[in-house]
Amino acid sequence: MSHGEHIRLEELELYALGALPSQEAEALEAHVSDCAECTANLAQARGNVALLAFAAKQEQPSASVKAELMGRVRANREAAGRQATPTTFPGQKDKESLVRPPKPSNEWLNWLLVAAAIALAVVSVGLSLENRRITAELDKQRKAAEAMIRDHDQIEKLVTTLASPDTMTVKLNGADATIKSTGVVKYSPREGVVLYSAELPALPPDKSYQMWLVPANGAPISAGILGPGGKPWGNLWTAQVPVNTQPKAFAVTIEPVGGMPQPSGPKVLLGAI
Repeated sequence: MSHGEHIRLEELELYALGALPSQEAEALEAHVSDCAECTANLAQARGNVALLAFAAKQEQPSASVKAELMGRVRANREAAGRQATPTTFPGQKDKESLVRPPKPSNEWLNWLLVAAAIALAVVSVGLSLENRRITAELDKQRKAAEAMIRDHDQIEKLVTTLASPDTMTVKLNGADATIKSTGVVKYSPREGVVLYSAELPALPPDKSYQMWLVPANGAPISAGILGPGGKPWGNLWTAQVPVNTQPKAFAVTIEPVGGMPQPSGPKVLLGAI
């Protein structure tokens, strides 16, 4: 390499690895000290060498590797001691002030710090995931507690309705002779609560049963949809209607899924007061 030429990246990487002979390393240092571009390239070469630590596959060396490596180190030191004067590039000053590659102990310290930083990042991610899991579990428990409170309130309302002296019982029968289903309605005008129990056959998926309170005066009042379409319905069901509504009948009709504001389908069950 003549004066004014730039050092190849491969040589810089060998220097960063500490693999250049002492004579060539000193000549490279002298050139880099006066060349801004090669100084920048040397920094890149050191970065490339650092990345090798993550890219290399970790393997257990054989027993002879350490002895061979130490022999080479001793040979290089002896050769460096026999050399007379260092070689410099034409027109360049020999400068010993350029920083050489870090000593092995410092390099291992740097890798130890990098490994510690990576371990800390992994622990932080783990703690974040655990915090999310705990938060989700607490939210699940909170929702379960709220559901239990709602169920408790519902049961109390049912007990109050059934025990109330003004609660009336209305038996529902099939609206015609072909319908064999029956049902029972418990209704408290003071509470405006309707309780219903029956067994009804499955409907097509686009249909649902709908309960109606037929008041003494005015249009029927919806008392809710009985279960999803496409499935049989059989359960204890409750609904809220306007308080103090005096009924003259209760009825169940077949309506489109989602219900209707007023009865539009065939009656299934009917019970007059």
